[in-house]
Amino acid sequence: MMDDAAPGAALDPRVLPQPRIETVEQAQVVPMSQGRDLACGVFRADGSFVEQSRTLYSANRFTAQPDVPGAAEVLPGRHLFIGIGRHHFGHFLLECISRMWPLGQRSYDGLVLIPMHGIDFGAVFERRLKAFVDLLSDGLPVHFVKTPVRVEVLDVPTQGMGHRDWITGTPEFRRFIRGRLQAAVTPEGDERIYLSRSLLKRPGQMVDQEERIERLMHKAGYTILHPQRHSLPEQCAHYAAARQIVGPDGSAFHLAPFMLQPGTRVGLIQRRWRQGAFDALANQIEAFCDVELVKMNPLIRPDDGQVSEEVPPPMDYRRLVRKLEAGGFL
Repeated sequence: MMDDAAPGAALDPRVLPQPRIETVEQAQVVPMSQGRDLACGVFRADGSFVEQSRTLYSANRFTAQPDVPGAAEVLPGRHLFIGIGRHHFGHFLLECISRMWPLGQRSYDGLVLIPMHGIDFGAVFERRLKAFVDLLSDGLPVHFVKTPVRVEVLDVPTQGMGHRDWITGTPEFRRFIRGRLQAAVTPEGDERIYLSRSLLKRPGQMVDQEERIERLMHKAGYTILHPQRHSLPEQCAHYAAARQIVGPDGSAFHLAPFMLQPGTRVGLIQRRWRQGAFDALANQIEAFCDVELVKMNPLIRPDDGQVSEEVPPPMDYRRLVRKLEAGGFL
């Protein structure tokens, strides 16, 4: 770990930052303002902005620098800044969990998180995310910054992983996340699982002909798993037990690499024409775990070249079956 850094240079979405922690005394933490630039972050006592408190929230966009706050409530003790909280699970892993790598190296009184504006993040956190954060932090309290807060001592770490070019993570984050989860979670589940999206709500989230694919995989001895129906610790237990795991690309495959055992065979099916996102997910899997990854693209490109995010693109089912057979999954 690189300790207590001096003020850093501007962040680059193409280059994952070296792991650093800046310790800020009397830090002022500013909540997220309304607007598309997602302005929020941390100021030092002298009014200067902590650059590494910016969060990479897409392939190439960082949260913006907010205005310097006025009055603020006081939060005593030493805390760890863990970035921003969004209700989308995949974003939460890349933008929040990724800053938790200093845990276990230092002692903290709690965690400081900036919720996304305009949503009831607290309800989402309690329902879906808290058990996972507790698992990683040994139950440290989480302080949501909804109004400006002055923290007595705040450690601001760099993100340990993130979107696209940051997806492979730092060695420090990879060791932390796999070590913490594998020590806390007992493998439980079947050795062959298919991760389904067929019960998601929006058509654009779904996969063409997935019910047909489910019947095929069930017949081949796979358990059909709908991740959103299980708590995050339960999902981790399933991934740790799996020896063959197949499914379309999506947020579940951001979590699975934290748990997959060496030698597990992974069949990743491309479900949409977003090549950069698919390639990044494959890169994450290969960086975090020593598995045999087979990438499959059974999509049919439309004649007019037009692609809609509102409906799943058509898939060549027979081509997918051939790829599954060739990869040894059937």
